[in-house]
Amino acid sequence: MKNFFQKIPVWLKIAFIVLLMAVAWGIWFWANKSPVKPPADFLIARQKGAEISQKIVELTLATNQKISEINSLDLNGDYLKALNYIEEAKNRNKETLNQAVKLANEVQKMTEFLDKISLKSREIAIKAITSENYLLTNFMNYNQIFGQFLGNLRGVIATSKIEYRQAAENNLSELNIKTAIINNLNQEFIGQMEEFDKSFSR
Repeated sequence: MKNFFQKIPVWLKIAFIVLLMAVAWGIWFWANKSPVKPPADFLIARQKGAEISQKIVELTLATNQKISEINSLDLNGDYLKALNYIEEAKNRNKETLNQAVKLANEVQKMTEFLDKISLKSREIAIKAITSENYLLTNFMNYNQIFGQFLGNLRGVIATSKIEYRQAAENNLSELNIKTAIINNLNQEFIGQMEEFDKSFSR
């Protein structure tokens, strides 16, 4: 065997070594290569989604503040001002609903481009999309409770019945819980998107 290797021309030995080095470099390159950057449309939808999600959080917090004030006004018997605040809260919630529709559209766009993303980045993106879907679901629940709260509050103003007052108080507690959940889901989305960015920028 030793004689066999000695008989191999030097140029062939060199060529073989160069080939091995090229293969080794290729393996290293592909192992360390940064994943392909996601499509521009995905990144645009992701950015818009993040902005809309944050806006939903801010509007929901503002609406909650307003309905807490409505509740206080009602308890103090200032029904006229309470009714005016109810209209303001309804308008703000309507704006939040419009933002929710926009967010759903951006999430749909993100979903459409998942197959254009590397597997590692895709897994993180799916988690982020799931967080946004949960946020939307919780906001829809929030909106339903909000409607119940306004109905019960009108019942209090119209009849002064204790049942309506208790129901309105329960609604307010539920709305506070939903607001906290929506905010937490938005924070989850932000963290997951930061992780997503790192997954293809390394």
